[in-house]
Amino acid sequence: MRNIFRIFWESLKEFWDELFILVLMNLLTAVLLLPVVTFPPALAGLWSVGNLVAGGSSVEWRDYFGAFKRYFWKSWVFALINIVVGLLFYINFNFYAPETPPFNLSATVSLWVRTFFVFVGALWVLLQMYLLAMLLEQDEQRIKLAFRNSAILMFANPGFSLLLGIIILVLAAVSILVPALWAMVTMSLVAVICNMAVQHLLTPYREKALAETQESGEDHSS
Repeated sequence: MRNIFRIFWESLKEFWDELFILVLMNLLTAVLLLPVVTFPPALAGLWSVGNLVAGGSSVEWRDYFGAFKRYFWKSWVFALINIVVGLLFYINFNFYAPETPPFNLSATVSLWVRTFFVFVGALWVLLQMYLLAMLLEQDEQRIKLAFRNSAILMFANPGFSLLLGIIILVLAAVSILVPALWAMVTMSLVAVICNMAVQHLLTPYREKALAETQESGEDHSS
């Protein structure tokens, strides 16, 4: 559990090392929010840069714009999936309101059903912390695989995921109180944190795969 605080601290240090260009990229991403059509690929560009920073690399503008172009359509697939899922949650939450036709549920039953949808919605929100970062880490950059692998990471590390979500929620709350942070810092910092978290959680799987590969190589050589 302490790993999450170490990751947060390491993310802050890596962010600080690339502060100037990350602030500029955050500002550009905030501007690209306005046309709407450019916002998902702009986030993909920022997350790709965050992936490099989390790995200890320096970044350039070509990294941002290259990812903007490369992930334009995939980022919009993610966005459309989230829009559809968000609408479904909203519809179901209101559909099961108390004394609402056709079921006319009692207040108690309605509360339980709606609480279930809130819980599922919260899991969906937590899943978003991993999706783009996971896509960037995959050799096969398939969206379905990113959802699968992200879900595995989240359910295999529930305490870690919850604390990560709380940290990001706190950052978002502070940024609401100081709106300039959204334009200058918050999105790029969250991108670095999410990427570093995914890289950390993937380490045991990669070490296991490497050990199995080496063991297989030794078996073949013998």
